[in-house]
Amino acid sequence: MTTCLNGFDWICNYGPSFVVSASNCDVLYEPSDFFKELNHTFSNAKQRIYISSLYFGTDSYEYEMIDSIRTALAKDPSVRLVVLLDYLRGLRIDNHKEKTTSKSMFLPLIEQFSSQVDFYLFHTPLLHGFLRKIIPMRYNESWGVQHMKIYMADDTLVISGANLNKTYFDNRQDRYLKLNHCPDLCQFFIDIIETVGKQSFKVKLNHPEPILLGKNHPFEGDNAQYRRDVENDLTSLMKTYQTRFPKPDSLSDDQALIIPLIQMGMFNINNDRDFNIHLYSHLPQDSILYLATSYFNMTEEYAQELIGNKRQDTTIKLLTASPQANGFYGSRGMSQYVPIGYSENEREFVEKAEKKCANDGQIQMLEYFRSQWTYHAKGLWLYENGKDYPILTCIGSPNFGARSIRRDLEAQLAILTNNETLRMKFHRERSRLFQYGTHVTGETFKQTSRIAPLWGPLFMRIFRNFF
Repeated sequence: MTTCLNGFDWICNYGPSFVVSASNCDVLYEPSDFFKELNHTFSNAKQRIYISSLYFGTDSYEYEMIDSIRTALAKDPSVRLVVLLDYLRGLRIDNHKEKTTSKSMFLPLIEQFSSQVDFYLFHTPLLHGFLRKIIPMRYNESWGVQHMKIYMADDTLVISGANLNKTYFDNRQDRYLKLNHCPDLCQFFIDIIETVGKQSFKVKLNHPEPILLGKNHPFEGDNAQYRRDVENDLTSLMKTYQTRFPKPDSLSDDQALIIPLIQMGMFNINNDRDFNIHLYSHLPQDSILYLATSYFNMTEEYAQELIGNKRQDTTIKLLTASPQANGFYGSRGMSQYVPIGYSENEREFVEKAEKKCANDGQIQMLEYFRSQWTYHAKGLWLYENGKDYPILTCIGSPNFGARSIRRDLEAQLAILTNNETLRMKFHRERSRLFQYGTHVTGETFKQTSRIAPLWGPLFMRIFRNFF
């Protein structure tokens, strides 16, 4: 019997505790693996398919995925499809020539299998009133989105930070974990998705506009009451699951403990934030913490624990996208300046770290660069003193940034295990990502190519909470 719960039983305070067989956890490493696995899982569903994502793309990859879902729905009329996307992103036109959107991609399924399909669009309550009328499309998504990336078929769950879009299946690196035979964990996320869905908009046949399901409106009417309604529903659900799935007495070497960490700051649900703050402030002695985020915008709370309150015996290594690997690199309009903003955040963090630690390697920043690839992976891996493989990892949608905490709906899994095989898989995953990392220091940002425009610092101070 392992003792890996010792010193880590506190993680059970932040969500229900699900114990699964370590052999049921499969780490996927490449975007192409993610795409193939989802197609296979969806097409073979016998009871249900649940999709929670920011949006759904409109290229050939996505049409193939629609066909996989159609295969399952056509085989058995009892198979149910539930989709939860973001309202603002899901209705934005992706292909202007064909006028296709995430919604239009699913309309054929809704028409063909109307009794089997529920299609929800969540609209943030943070954008309402006059402001909503004047903020242009695309920029309005900065106020907050549905960002959970949960993909389920029957009792199989795939969690990721990746959206369902061509680039995420091809050359945009993310993380992907497939959990087989986990009915209780799947049911938890089904209930989370359904709870959010019932306070969202539903796309129905013969209705050109999505229909609000809840009593109160997120951007018209009593906005404050809407937020209280959703908060009450989700808080009640979370309490029910924590009672049903309390901290286990022990964990064997062939098991993994999984804690879902939900972050929905607009509804006063801050489990993921509180988990991270506790972890950073209670790192085991002589441990190494690896952090990854695609968009570097560390909150002051996190930075204080990672830099200001850091003990000298611990090491922290962070991986983020280089400007060229940032998903906004080369964008049009205001978006083209986003990589500059993130680079400016990096510079501030690195300078604070070097001032505190005298550039002695206690805190290291690396930038991901891989030719022709963009970077979207996020999460963490914790290595105890002298151990070759991590004992704890977190994987999901949060980016450790201000908007993840305050504006978006986020979910990730904290996974604790002493299983050697599974820990090796997580170590391999981490190594594959960090092999493309180049160490950066304060000197890096003095290079001509990295000097920010004069407006850079001011831009991020004003808009930091939107990125």
